[in-house]
Amino acid sequence: MNPVATLPDVQALMAQVEALTAEVEACRMIGLVARNSDNALIVTDRHGLACWINPTFERLTGYALADLTGRKPGELLQTRETDPATIAYIREQLGQGLPFETDILNRRKDGTNYWAHISAKPLNDDGGQIKWFMAIQRDVTALRRDQSRLSFHHEAIQLLTQAKDVDVLIPQLLERMAQFIGWPIAIAWEVKTQRWVGDVNMICAHQWSSNTMRYAGFLGASQRATWEKGVAVLGEAWDKGRSTFMPDISQQHDPHRGKQAIKEGLSSALVIPINSGNRVTYLLEFVAPCMQALDGESLAMLEGLCAQVSQFIDRRRDELRVRQFMTEFDCLFKLSPDGFVVFNTEGIRSYGNPAFYAMTGLTRERLDGVTETQFDEILATLCAPQNRPVPIAERAHCDDSDRLQLIQPKPSVLQRSVKDMYDSSGHYIGRAVYLRDITREMEVDRMKSEFLSTAAHELRTPMVSVHGFSELLLKRPFSEEKKRDIYETIHRQSKLLVNMVTELLDLARIESRAGKDFHIQALDVSPIVDQAVNALLVQGDTRMVQMHIPAGLPRVFADRDNLIRALTNILSNAYKYSPHGGEIALNVLTRTQAGQSQLGIRVTDHGIGMTPEQLARVCERFYRADPSCNIPGTGLGMSLVKEIMSLMGGEVELSSVAGEGTQATLWLRTVTDGYRA
Repeated sequence: MNPVATLPDVQALMAQVEALTAEVEACRMIGLVARNSDNALIVTDRHGLACWINPTFERLTGYALADLTGRKPGELLQTRETDPATIAYIREQLGQGLPFETDILNRRKDGTNYWAHISAKPLNDDGGQIKWFMAIQRDVTALRRDQSRLSFHHEAIQLLTQAKDVDVLIPQLLERMAQFIGWPIAIAWEVKTQRWVGDVNMICAHQWSSNTMRYAGFLGASQRATWEKGVAVLGEAWDKGRSTFMPDISQQHDPHRGKQAIKEGLSSALVIPINSGNRVTYLLEFVAPCMQALDGESLAMLEGLCAQVSQFIDRRRDELRVRQFMTEFDCLFKLSPDGFVVFNTEGIRSYGNPAFYAMTGLTRERLDGVTETQFDEILATLCAPQNRPVPIAERAHCDDSDRLQLIQPKPSVLQRSVKDMYDSSGHYIGRAVYLRDITREMEVDRMKSEFLSTAAHELRTPMVSVHGFSELLLKRPFSEEKKRDIYETIHRQSKLLVNMVTELLDLARIESRAGKDFHIQALDVSPIVDQAVNALLVQGDTRMVQMHIPAGLPRVFADRDNLIRALTNILSNAYKYSPHGGEIALNVLTRTQAGQSQLGIRVTDHGIGMTPEQLARVCERFYRADPSCNIPGTGLGMSLVKEIMSLMGGEVELSSVAGEGTQATLWLRTVTDGYRA
């Protein structure tokens, strides 16, 4: 063979060798890069079966090539918690021979989960046909955890800020916490106290699950479960009052849910307490298939959040107590008949109750923004100039109270006390003014004094007569006729004295008992009228009462004996105050007043009558319309009648014309169907 002729072939061969050497070197370099890459690499055939992995893939997943060869990677790496939508997306892209990029939750060979960012693309042969798929995986667990923590913290703060009620906050946080740690079941257990029997137990308050159908049995059993402190799994966690991780709950005693947990593949549990004061109010339980304990940072975040929830509960509890106290405070002060005005630390009026506005005639609008000095000036305008009140700042340093003589909106007397207010730390928080209307008390005191003075005078008159005439009998000799006249005077005055004392005692007894000894019942009027008229004996007067009593009258509510006493007094007055004769008539009539049916017993005489001034005072004690005092009586009869009628739920109606006579009517409640005394 000619060596010259074969030289080009040697040169071509040498070029090919050099090219192959370069390709081998490139492949060696690529393999070296792939083996030393921080990213996990895996190559599968066109059917998705694993062909090659780099060492980083083995370190990340724990699976060697021998574990994966001839299998699809997803069969080993994907878990029950992997998002089904992500799995479907990957299958669809591979089936169409398209590249894809996504994040997916995978599980290592040791059972721990990790998040991987996968970027995959098909590899074609020289003919353009798909021969392999190459996927690059990057562990993004830490990145996603940090992002998740930031997002979770932001959302949790928003929930705490916007929450109005713990029953709304707890289920929202429960769901978000479970999503944050990636556990499929979350249950909030609430500690319940039944104060009326002293029982304390813990029940399921809220539940959440990422797959309610799959864990329906466990969730249902939890819903029905009740725990006691120190008993079983949750009872022990409740008793400890601190976060507890249980890697295998099947080894714990759980009489309510143990079988369902095993049946549904649940094994791990994490319990975090929420406290209020010194006691556990909630336990947050998270349950999952085999899981590892949370990292310290994530657990600390959850515990910190639960501590904030504890503060939220305490704050809401305190706010509820304050609202309840303020409601009770406001209700009490609104119901109080006494007036209250409060000034804040700046000396500006901050509160006034309805009684204060009613007794002073002032309004909230007029007192808005008013200072203590301005308030003193306003109060002074309600009093007479000579009774100008002392400024409240001066009264605050006095232990006693003073009195305000008001002329507006109506004459009245107010007792005033002023006190400075301090909180538990001794800091000044404002000033309170207390006003009590003592007008009636003072009027009652005046009436008592006047009554005692009048009673002493009225009693003294017959007593002086008895004493004087009896003294005359002892010291002077009189004829039998004169003695008899003196004896009659003594008897008449002593009888008047006895009647007066008797009526005073009756009136006092009726007032003090306030009708408690009245026996009010349904009565027919006719027999009562007959008894009162027939029993009335007026010495030297032969007139008969002309009675007009219609048939079919309704019964009335009354006390029999006291009604007879009141009617007797009315009839007696009709006789006494018509000394010159004239017909005395008694009529029974009916009327409707304010929707209530009433029956009236009306007595009419044609005697001396009364002027309007006399008529206005006729029911005052010891008042008598006869200025000459020739007509016998104590002046207590009409007071007694008015008191009796008032206690029986009736009233006395009087009309009179001087010189023509008087008409007195006793109005009584009638008995109607369904109406009770």
